[in-house]
Amino acid sequence: MRRGFHISVFPMNEPNLQNVATFLRVIEAGGFAAAARELGVTQSTVSRRVAELERKLGRRLLERTTRRVLLTEAGERYADAVRLLVAGLADAEADFNDDGARLHGPLRITMPSGFGRLRVLPALAAFAARYPLVRLDVDLSDRYVDLLSEGYDLAVRLAEPETSGLDVQFLKKISVHICAAPAWLRANPVRSYADLENGRCLVQKTYAPKNVWRMQAGGVMRQITIRPLMTLSDTEAVRVMALAGLGVARLPDYQVDDDLRNGRLQLVSPDLVSPDASAWLVWPRHKGALPRVQALREHLAAELGEGASSP
Repeated sequence: MRRGFHISVFPMNEPNLQNVATFLRVIEAGGFAAAARELGVTQSTVSRRVAELERKLGRRLLERTTRRVLLTEAGERYADAVRLLVAGLADAEADFNDDGARLHGPLRITMPSGFGRLRVLPALAAFAARYPLVRLDVDLSDRYVDLLSEGYDLAVRLAEPETSGLDVQFLKKISVHICAAPAWLRANPVRSYADLENGRCLVQKTYAPKNVWRMQAGGVMRQITIRPLMTLSDTEAVRVMALAGLGVARLPDYQVDDDLRNGRLQLVSPDLVSPDASAWLVWPRHKGALPRVQALREHLAAELGEGASSP
């Protein structure tokens, strides 16, 4: 707990938990009006709850402007302190009310944008149809998400994950291809590492830290430093630029297998290979026993794991 905010368990003089939850909803929704719509109450009710919370704490948590609501420094510290507490109470309530037959309650999941759109979302649609009382909150982002501090229940990761406070489950290997448009390769043949180092490479920034690609030739692995023609935040954007004939891309199988089969893209050289990536499920250790988290893990493993049929 951060210095300055000591919260004991349920004493009568502590802030009303409904007010705390409303404060967090204002932050997530970006304002009082949006929070009121999501909660199904009036805007004046939301304002009153936040004002009561600020009065109880003796601190201003939010700065109100005509266009938006901003957290004060005290508000940021308090939000960090109570976010996991409120999420844990929601978990406990959902599990206590679970009749054992129909799962329900909130589930927050995060995943990389490309793999998420093309592989995970179809699997999530089937899960949602099977468990309509589970409320999914899905984040598609290529940024690093801290599951513990941000209150997520599950993540899909495309690199071997960290394990501090987390449990992990391997899903599958993912082939990674070095490819380009045929017309580009006819004009710019790639025969060696040097051709890539000096070539026009299209880079997804998250998966090429410091503009380094790991490559293998003749069974020997090495790292090459590339000169990006273009750096993009999304693998689908990289694919679009490769199809437009702008340069060489390093892309996963789920994104370009159809393009390779249909001749829209082709491998730059059979002798230059990128090592496989891997997909993992990751979840906070303290949430692993929640029935809805277990059900989602089992569902995604069956739909996406080794041996599952690919779309």
